[in-house]
Amino acid sequence: MSLYNRLLESVLLPVYYVSRGRRYPHHRRFLEQSQWWPPERLREFQWQELQPLLRTAFLHTPFYRQKYMASGARLEDIRTWEDFASLPPLTREEIRQHRSEMRARSYTGKLIQHSTGGSTGSPTRFDITMESYDWRCAASVRAYSWSGCRLGERTLYLWGAPAGAQGRKQSWKMNAFRRLRNELIIPTFHQSEEFWQDTYKRALQFRPRFIVGYVSSLEGLCKYLKSVGKQVPGVRAALAAAEPVQQATRTLVSSALDAPLFNTYGSREFMSIGAECEMHSGLHLNQENTLLETESGAELGPSPILITDLHNLGMPFIRYQIGDMGLMSGRKCNCGRGLTLLDSVDGRVLDVLRTADGRVVPGELFPHLLKEIPEIIEFQVWQKSLDHILLSLVLCEELSERSRALIESETKKWMGNSTRLELNRVASIPRRGSGKLRVTIGLGQEP
Repeated sequence: MSLYNRLLESVLLPVYYVSRGRRYPHHRRFLEQSQWWPPERLREFQWQELQPLLRTAFLHTPFYRQKYMASGARLEDIRTWEDFASLPPLTREEIRQHRSEMRARSYTGKLIQHSTGGSTGSPTRFDITMESYDWRCAASVRAYSWSGCRLGERTLYLWGAPAGAQGRKQSWKMNAFRRLRNELIIPTFHQSEEFWQDTYKRALQFRPRFIVGYVSSLEGLCKYLKSVGKQVPGVRAALAAAEPVQQATRTLVSSALDAPLFNTYGSREFMSIGAECEMHSGLHLNQENTLLETESGAELGPSPILITDLHNLGMPFIRYQIGDMGLMSGRKCNCGRGLTLLDSVDGRVLDVLRTADGRVVPGELFPHLLKEIPEIIEFQVWQKSLDHILLSLVLCEELSERSRALIESETKKWMGNSTRLELNRVASIPRRGSGKLRVTIGLGQEP
């Protein structure tokens, strides 16, 4: 742990948040202690935090009042975990249709608007409270710290980029925030030999201790390093996000960076849900902030994941079908933490896209972009040729000129000016045999 890290975590950030009436420092200190609680105590804490959430849903949230009344559920009947598990799950479609009715009438504070990246092909727009935001930020910082990646340590992010043009003030604030945290963000929606060569030079100049990125972006960097026989010296760990991690990726990353790879699991709806610790024996769940269930027991294999946000009292998420499959573990980690382990997450792997000039573009490009388009209900991207992208859209209303222009400009920005983007409005998008929507279809593939 560096001196600057200690100063940032112990002095600068606490002073900043406390001066604004925020509770992030309190939650961060609490999470450092609670991770070592025994499983029984953590489970008791979850039940305690669940009670005000259930009261808010049953008594003050129009959507849940009607939904639970129709199912025959009553607040006074939810006395055990088995009773809670009988509540009907929440779906993405319900959020899209009933967002305003999902806002709790008892909450009078400011709500922060968010949207998912649409990695399932269906962007979801929702609201969270500042209290919930502080909880999830604290949980995310803790999850990253298990790899040694703490605030203030030099960290390179192989990430996405904001869609559209940023205002001068917004850009200045974001750059100042990144400098304070010692972070360098490199958008990876352009991938080519020249891109990775430039990224390598910038990494040498920045001297990162940690590298965080999409799985496909980490693979791209590491394949480049292996091909030219170079290294980024001083890297202590890499952290993978957004896509499932296979053993081949771990081997590639550890060999190219001479550092271990830590898997993480999160979403736009909840930020960090879980992450690996130094034992690499599964994903420790951030139990104090979210409640994760799987629909079936581990003996039946992976099953749909349901997540409850324990602290968003402005727009409750209760037993939310996030769209991933997971397998719970009954093991206890040798690190000593009492946090439950998730063995695996069976998420989707997005096909990569290719450009006419030989670059590779991660399939995350369009989910990252289309979350900003409010008219889109579902989408599917199909690369029919190097210069032809077919974007099928299910819309709630016709695209505005602004939305259409943003989609076209961002596509050409990352895929090349010669790319022909065909927008195809459809009534529905066919599912695969598993019932899942294939979001991105790469070159030479069929839907």
